[in-house]
Amino acid sequence: MFAFLGFSREFLFVNINNQLYKLYYGHSNLPLPDSLSFLSNLSYTTIYYGKFPLTVLYYAAYFATSYFVVKMAVNNKKITVWVTYIYALLLILAGLIMVYNYCVNNQLDGEEYTLSRWLLGIAQSPLVAFFIIASGKLYQKMQAENLNQHT
Repeated sequence: MFAFLGFSREFLFVNINNQLYKLYYGHSNLPLPDSLSFLSNLSYTTIYYGKFPLTVLYYAAYFATSYFVVKMAVNNKKITVWVTYIYALLLILAGLIMVYNYCVNNQLDGEEYTLSRWLLGIAQSPLVAFFIIASGKLYQKMQAENLNQHT
């Protein structure tokens, strides 16, 4: 599932960004795939703001996939719940950074925007699941060793 999410996200956003470039600068030699040709009928603003719901959709899809994969891999509720904590933390931090950037700097781009995108990029990848699975397996091994030492 991670491979499908990663490929589809990359395919969609790269082509959306290429179309935005074409509309903004008035030229581009990068053709749109037939499956996304409808983008050529949309305005820059429509495409640009359409990326936000897609980001939320991919965030939710990666969260659900990560939760399911971690649950299946470690089979421990105490470990699995950390998927929710980390995804919530990434979303809250990214949101707070964007609010700060807007309220203090009166802009939605710049270094803070880059940091916010980077945090959401972590959430839209298998990194959270891989980290928790590795940590969870190590935790379970340590718990088993501690149990064996006390018996």
